[in-house]
Amino acid sequence: MAPSPQTTEVENEEEAEITFKPDLQAYYDNDSVWMSYDKHCWESADKKCSLKPTPAQEMLEHERANQVKPGEEIRFRLSVTPELKDFPQPNAYEVLIHKDGETTTVEVNGDTAKVPTVEGRYFMSVKAIWSDDVKGEAVYAFLLSVKEE
Repeated sequence: MAPSPQTTEVENEEEAEITFKPDLQAYYDNDSVWMSYDKHCWESADKKCSLKPTPAQEMLEHERANQVKPGEEIRFRLSVTPELKDFPQPNAYEVLIHKDGETTTVEVNGDTAKVPTVEGRYFMSVKAIWSDDVKGEAVYAFLLSVKEE
């Protein structure tokens, strides 16, 4: 059975309110990771999100790398202003490594991903995914220089 028109109107009003660009933050130890915004999408009744990251190498070609130790953990969090304090955190994250023409998926546990254990430079992309009352995606890229200090 189709939803009543009133229910549809309420859903559309709520969806129309989501206009802000999500500000995703990444942290390790007590330092933050510099990330570059790629794109985002909020779903509505007639629009679904399925974002593909821009190749991180293209976005970060001239950017400074974030120096981290091998195996370090990076945590992701949506930064919100006081007026958006009730906006939900993403339900999931997808993290990819782009290195030497290959893309590898990084295991993510909740909001935390492990940095590679092998020293080197890694082009990374992260997709934040909202899948409950709010549905949408946001993609960012960052560059890691993994090495022991």
